[in-house]
Amino acid sequence: MTIQAQVLDLLEDLKQKFGMSLVMITHDMGIIAKMTTRVVVLYAGNVCEIAKTEDLYENPRHPYTALLLAAVPRLDKKKTLSIIPGNIPNLIEPPSGCRFHPRCKYADSRCEEAPPTLEEVGPDHFVACYQKENIVLSGENNKQ
Repeated sequence: MTIQAQVLDLLEDLKQKFGMSLVMITHDMGIIAKMTTRVVVLYAGNVCEIAKTEDLYENPRHPYTALLLAAVPRLDKKKTLSIIPGNIPNLIEPPSGCRFHPRCKYADSRCEEAPPTLEEVGPDHFVACYQKENIVLSGENNKQ
């Protein structure tokens, strides 16, 4: 962890020194919270959600994003971590429609037929989900 923190600090210093952007690819939601201003959430190679980092943590609109954030341990709250049900898809023969639909409790027939397109649901916040209006969050602030 010490080496990881040093590398992240070095990357942040280089970003500031050279006025550059940095693209990070990670599953570590803590690194995302600390290092990014915008996030693109991918599931099985497809974009699910794009948002400013703070907005994504406070108001995830795709079921996969909400489940990812619910699975992050938090020091300030004792809670049972959520799991994402089902199995990851076979990417050689991915599911039809939305690739997340076999694991999604909100899925309906539209989700199986065709992949949803990205739609703006708020300022600079885009989601690819037919069910984006039906997503029920835990009521907790997901921010780390």
